[in-house]
Amino acid sequence: GRTFKFAPRAYTGFRETKGEESIGMSSAANASSECKATFKRVKLRGKKKLEWAIFKIDTKTSEIVPEKSGGTGGIDALATNLTNLQPRYAIYDHEFKTKDGRLTSKLHFISFTPENSNQTDRVIYAQSMKPFRDSLTGIFPISFSDKNDMLKHFGSDNAEEEEEDEDEDFD
Repeated sequence: GRTFKFAPRAYTGFRETKGEESIGMSSAANASSECKATFKRVKLRGKKKLEWAIFKIDTKTSEIVPEKSGGTGGIDALATNLTNLQPRYAIYDHEFKTKDGRLTSKLHFISFTPENSNQTDRVIYAQSMKPFRDSLTGIFPISFSDKNDMLKHFGSDNAEEEEEDEDEDFD
């Protein structure tokens, strides 16, 4: 039979080498050309600007492709368009006021991996995240597994306060 030699880099799968394919790269997805165009629209200023964009991995082509995007609605619209069953990547242009009252913004790369998503999807999204994230410039990476945590982080009025489950007794 064939024997495979597992080198430490085979587990990371993030660095491509000429002529060789590390074992981990086989399941990592590459960003499509539409991703770059969508990212530029979130990054730019002006009429054609997008405020947020969600990206998914197309299982047929193994490419990262834009899934949904929006020019308004902020973090609430972004969270509404995420599913609690599948991991996704998102780019969000978070506008906020600084302590001295100036309006500014930060471009966030969000890795959203819900706790109840399927394990295979989680692995594929985890392996593909770093190369995709590193291909985008001027972003602040952040990860969430819960929509409410994301809403709280970005100061949404729609974030729910977590309550203690005192009234629920399971005997």
